Amino acid sequence: MSVLIAAPILLTLTLLVSGLAKLGARQGTEDAMTSLRLPLRPSHHVIASVLPATEIVLALVVWVPLVPLQVVVTVLTAALMFGYLGIIARALTWEEAVECSCFGTLASPTVSRTTLARNILLSILAVLGVLAAGSGQMTLALVQHPLTLVTYGGVLLVTVALTALAIGTSSAASTASTSATAGAPSTSSATASGSVATTPGSSADDEELEGEEEILDYERTAIPAGVLQRPGGTLVTLRQLSAQQAVLLVFVSEGCGPCERVLDEVPAWIEELSGFLQVRPVLSRPLDQLRERTLDRVGEHALHDLQFSAREALGGRGAPAAVLLGADGLLAGGPVSGGSAVIEFVEDIRTELRSAQEDGELPTPAE
Repeated sequence: MSVLIAAPILLTLTLLVSGLAKLGARQGTEDAMTSLRLPLRPSHHVIASVLPATEIVLALVVWVPLVPLQVVVTVLTAALMFGYLGIIARALTWEEAVECSCFGTLASPTVSRTTLARNILLSILAVLGVLAAGSGQMTLALVQHPLTLVTYGGVLLVTVALTALAIGTSSAASTASTSATAGAPSTSSATASGSVATTPGSSADDEELEGEEEILDYERTAIPAGVLQRPGGTLVTLRQLSAQQAVLLVFVSEGCGPCERVLDEVPAWIEELSGFLQVRPVLSRPLDQLRERTLDRVGEHALHDLQFSAREALGGRGAPAAVLLGADGLLAGGPVSGGSAVIEFVEDIRTELRSAQEDGELPTPAE
């Protein structure tokens, strides 16, 4: 049996891992498509749903012992691999780092030269797979040497698994170390209460009780030294920004899939929460360089984080991220990182504020 048969086996393993990993990470795949600036954004959710099944079907159908069918499947696989390669190569020409989620939640999602090298290798394997199918070697191996083929595939599977485990162990250790030294966990209802503690209508006794709850659920620390830039170019410190009213800072970057998902929510947050606290989207690019679509969503509320200094001072680990600054000079919640975590964080604040209004502890914004 020719060594050429190793190419379709390796591609099968790759497609199975990729497809199975994407099955439980449809939102991540959709976010990645946005980050990679793929066209037809309204159709991303459909493609993200179909893509995992497509990869799994290609991985399995290629082993049906019919030469014409195998040729068609390997050609489709090669087209898919070269498509991925072109997308990754294009992403490397941009200034911002991009996340691809090529294998769902597995491996490092950030597009890099290593990602490009991996996709070049997969494209080469895809071409070799077409040759293996076209020459009839795959059908011959399946019909005449099935046990040898299974053994060969098993050896390659074990090799790939051992390599993946070795890489995964080091990555997990790095992630655990990062998580242990990262910022505070997600806000609870107590942190949302802390954000409105200075709102008229709260008694001193209520504030004291809320403070005790916060100590139990969230260790409040002083707002760190950090500087943000206003639309007019003036600078403001984090403490100055929150001196009169609590501030919800939402750190986002244009083009990032999860960030775009968060940005879509920002107008509603501004409309609902502005009576109680400031909602401030914080962009990584200068405000005069923002895209029109971004400006339509953030309006005059946007701030610019120069060299990511404020986000790093607050303990943010990337974008999107969010943190709640109390008007008393202390952090009131967060930081949290990730699209879903940020949306959940803000929803907790909204829920707590609505509950406080219903209980008569807070006036409505119109009062």
